[in-house]
Amino acid sequence: MAFEDIKRQLTTMTIQEVEEIFITEFQAVFDRFTIIEEDVLSLASSNKDYIYHPGVYVFFLNGKVIKVGRHLTNSRKRALEHIRDNTRNEGFEMGDLNRNIGVKILLFNLKDANDYHWAASVEMYLETKLDPVIKSKRLG
Repeated sequence: MAFEDIKRQLTTMTIQEVEEIFITEFQAVFDRFTIIEEDVLSLASSNKDYIYHPGVYVFFLNGKVIKVGRHLTNSRKRALEHIRDNTRNEGFEMGDLNRNIGVKILLFNLKDANDYHWAASVEMYLETKLDPVIKSKRLG
């Protein structure tokens, strides 16, 4: 499935709307998290606080959620592995994201790595609410 096909198929939303969905549901534990927004092209070199922590990643392109996932020790590392390993679904290849300057990633990372268990809840919730192009095999 080409980027143009994805643009036409999915409901669009803003990055701010994705953040609000997270904040609304997890407001009781929101202070345990930090939200990091980064261009995929600069993700590998980012030095933002908590970037190496456990958390949930959301790939975002032109108002579409491409993939939601989690990692219990380092969400940035896992997000980059999807591009390196070219995770795909029905012809959509995540390796292509590394060549597109419009791709953003949101990391909902935990400030304290010992709170890693929250990443599983956030991932499951966002996966169902955001309906990404590439679904998690754990959920579907």
